[in-house]
Amino acid sequence: MESENSSAVTAFEGHTPFALAEPVRANNDLGLVRQLMLHTREGIVLMDARGRVLEVNPAFCCHCELDADSLKGRHLTHVSQGRYQGRFYRRIWQRLQFRGHWEGEVEHLTGQGEVATHWLMLRLIRDEAGLISHIIGILDNISRLRQSEERLSYLAHHDSLTGAANRAFLLSWFARIKCDLHPDEQLALLFIDLDRFKPINDGFGHGVGDQVLKTLAGRLRQQVDANEMVARIGGDEFVLVWRMSGGEEQPLLERAARLLENMEAPVSAGHHQLSVGASVGISLYPRHGLEIETLLRYADTAMYEAKTRSQARISLFDSASFARLELRSRLAREFHEALARRQLFLEYQPRLDVESGRIVGAEALLRWRHPVLGLVPPDDFLPAARNAGLLGRLAEWVFGEAARQSQDWRRQGWQGRISLNMRGLEPELEQQRILRLLDILREHGAEPADFELELRSDFIMRRSDSLLRVLSAFRQAGMGVYLDNLGDGRLNLRLLQQLPVDGIKLDRRLFAEAFEDYERAVIRALLLLAGTLGLEAVACGVENREQLAFLQEHGCHLIQGRLVAPPLAPAQVPAFMAGCPAPAGSAGRD
Repeated sequence: MESENSSAVTAFEGHTPFALAEPVRANNDLGLVRQLMLHTREGIVLMDARGRVLEVNPAFCCHCELDADSLKGRHLTHVSQGRYQGRFYRRIWQRLQFRGHWEGEVEHLTGQGEVATHWLMLRLIRDEAGLISHIIGILDNISRLRQSEERLSYLAHHDSLTGAANRAFLLSWFARIKCDLHPDEQLALLFIDLDRFKPINDGFGHGVGDQVLKTLAGRLRQQVDANEMVARIGGDEFVLVWRMSGGEEQPLLERAARLLENMEAPVSAGHHQLSVGASVGISLYPRHGLEIETLLRYADTAMYEAKTRSQARISLFDSASFARLELRSRLAREFHEALARRQLFLEYQPRLDVESGRIVGAEALLRWRHPVLGLVPPDDFLPAARNAGLLGRLAEWVFGEAARQSQDWRRQGWQGRISLNMRGLEPELEQQRILRLLDILREHGAEPADFELELRSDFIMRRSDSLLRVLSAFRQAGMGVYLDNLGDGRLNLRLLQQLPVDGIKLDRRLFAEAFEDYERAVIRALLLLAGTLGLEAVACGVENREQLAFLQEHGCHLIQGRLVAPPLAPAQVPAFMAGCPAPAGSAGRD
């Protein structure tokens, strides 16, 4: 409250007082009053009708960091040391005249340059004629209370581990910031998913995992300025919001590439140097949407594209992404009906032992024949099943249908194994649904030993010890376990030695049209590795006799692919088995 501010002084001195409340008469026992003022914790100030200080107690001097002599005779506005303008004091004076009292927060700068917050209560004292004789003020320091409230507010709006904003604060902040944009500005919303965090968290413990998260969150904060945002919205998921001018995408993608390069740098955690990395999906306001929930959904979709299809691990949401998202949303809505109306079915691709010429197994492949869209590929409907919360029911259906088919073929005399391709259904195994899935096989009269599980090598290589225990339990029940898509997915040689698996499946991409030196070298290396570890090897996607001869030369005698047969309907399998050619060197069909 500034004494040199003439408008502020006028606000207290230039008005004719009038009576509204019942007069408050001063106590004549001034000695008792002075004793009370001397010993109370609250600061007390007595002013004349114009707001000039007459008396202050020691607590008031302590709160304001001013001595009594420097206060007496000065206007009360002197205390605030210029933090407020005249209109602030005029509002106080108007409220005092209207109600006879005012209270609220006031601030002043301490000797250390910090802002101290006080709660000030003012009350008019009137004489018998109803005119203002004095103004009394009571001052209490609430700086610690405000600091506690600010801390609680911070904790309510920020992630306690990383210090990044939480989802609730991101939503409220976004609603404000988008209203402040200039016409040529837009917001880029980046959905960031850490690529290799879960195996680090599982393998090194949550303490190391937390340290990694804090370090990476700090790096993300370095990528934003005061008008931008970093939020943590999931275990290893972050959102950045960048404010940018113009509509060109290249500067945005270049900035995102620098961010990824920064995230890829090793993190020091204890005695470990750990590399995590990330994938980024980007949506733009207002180009792609006006609401943040929509933009988050679009950025998440783009991030999924980056993780599965983009070599740069950065993907900008576009019309093709929108079409895929719409399709996924539609399929998610209709997947309940697909299960209820038996639109799902299994096809079986035979596995040939080229040495004996016998069909020794068949891989069960999940299909959906949509009444309008036709045959929907698994890469489209499995995310839909996950979004619909039906992966569990789908896994149970696959086990039940394969068990029923296995029993039917056994009654016809075929004793081979059915391989259950669990691509996209692996999370259900992580949920440790072992007993239920094994019971389903037995309910149909089948034995676990009649089946194999195929799981993506990418999935197993990055998953936790709990999944490995699940796989061990399936093997103990008699089921075989195979790593799928080796040669294309992730491979950790040290972990491969420890995995509870029986064999590997060479990825069909190795047998594409260009079967050249690189593919041959990878296949030789994988076959040698399998032989060293005592694992069975199955070649998938074998297309011609040249590939077959190469496989036989290097000791691989189990094959699948169009050279043997395409995926078949269940009713076609018995006839195919009966007519399957026997010569090892010429097995299959062109």
